[in-house]
Amino acid sequence: MLKQPVAIILNRESDEHLFADALTDCSTKQVYKGAVKALQGLEENPAHVIIIQSPLDDMSDIEIAEAIQEINADRQHFSYIIIVGKHPNAAVLNGIEACVDAFIPIDDQPEQLRMLAQQIKAGARMASTINDLTIETQNLQARCAVLEQNQLIDPLTGLGNRRFAEQTLSDSVRQIESRGGAVCFLMVSVENYSDVIAHYDQKMADQLILAVSKKIQQLVRPMDIVTYFEPGRFALVLIQPSIEQCTAQCYQRIYDGVNLKSYNTPVGYLPANIGMSICASEAHSGPPNIQVIIRTAQQNLDNAFESDKILVKHLTP
Repeated sequence: MLKQPVAIILNRESDEHLFADALTDCSTKQVYKGAVKALQGLEENPAHVIIIQSPLDDMSDIEIAEAIQEINADRQHFSYIIIVGKHPNAAVLNGIEACVDAFIPIDDQPEQLRMLAQQIKAGARMASTINDLTIETQNLQARCAVLEQNQLIDPLTGLGNRRFAEQTLSDSVRQIESRGGAVCFLMVSVENYSDVIAHYDQKMADQLILAVSKKIQQLVRPMDIVTYFEPGRFALVLIQPSIEQCTAQCYQRIYDGVNLKSYNTPVGYLPANIGMSICASEAHSGPPNIQVIIRTAQQNLDNAFESDKILVKHLTP
């Protein structure tokens, strides 16, 4: 018994039981009188095999076949389309290459009905295979999208990770090249991160990082991107109207808001001793290499903590 849904589209004057002998093995079938009703029904109930009686009296064979293809394309579904009639016209023969899968000549001869039954079964198998593969592909794409998203997110903080920071920095550089302005790459290092691990454990260090993460997010603008770049270090990507807004004074508020503050953890309050460095570039400086920006900010970070200052480097042509 054929379980795949089959639709039969007949002339409005035709007997509903036409082709019944070819459909005895079909458990799910829907008969439509006329093309308009068929298209309305197929919108709601897609079929694996569609049999079109030729000629229809309210639409040409090829027109309805093309309309079915459009409906199926929107929902990524495949239907095996068979046209049955006494003689194929040129349009039908051309349509077999474009939107029709088979033509079966029918004039109520038993062998022709058996041929139609065999074609229905073959079409149902093909449609099932194609539709199953489509669903598997969609599921695979969805899983890949989740994996891709997970690869961009730091599991501890829920912030973007290093890869996300690099992508965002690259996008921001392209943005200032087309619209003007400046991109500012700001790094924040929790310098006592390793000490907390040594004195307590990794869980306590993670709690400190989570607290610092929340604090930084409270201190930045909604459009600023905060990422957890690597263990103990955050990276921020910010776009400013000009490079004059990429100075230590402009980001002193973030530094003062995080540095030497005590954060509540399961073992009590722990301080965060931070260093901060900035590397900035503007549009007319020429397209900077994002790795140069990142490397410059990283190199200045250790010196920033030792000097107790925000170290700033503006890239120039």
